[in-house]
Amino acid sequence: MGDSHDAEHETLREVEADLTEDFEDLDDEADGEADDGSTYPLQEFIRGLREADDADVRAVGQYDGEDYELLYLRPDVDAQLDDEARVARVKSLVMKALGEPISDPVFEDYGKLNAAIRWYDEAVVAIYPYDEWSGVIATFDRANSPLVNLALEHLE
Repeated sequence: MGDSHDAEHETLREVEADLTEDFEDLDDEADGEADDGSTYPLQEFIRGLREADDADVRAVGQYDGEDYELLYLRPDVDAQLDDEARVARVKSLVMKALGEPISDPVFEDYGKLNAAIRWYDEAVVAIYPYDEWSGVIATFDRANSPLVNLALEHLE
């Protein structure tokens, strides 16, 4: 892992294959279902990459502690950031991810944190922790986010 200029993969299918290999034993559940019948969001995200529209996904990376690997970066997003800005952005996202503990005594009756979502005016950031120190971060265009748009329509 590092702060390479180029994303490792050019397609979301390649990212899916890499993440599937890296997180093969997610929660020791090959079928992606928890004991209560719910699914694990990180596994669902990885499977969802197969169907994702490349136009909506801005970037995908994985982190392990403060190390990270940028797996996919959409070309127009890449063009907007110089090397220094790209590194700063990714490091900031990793720090936010590490700041989201997967277990919190205050919310222990809720269970383990499976994902944290941040809504910005132009983008949605999703953090999928695997454990306390590792996971996946993905960013998406906000324009095509029905969940965000529906919530904001009723909250504004």
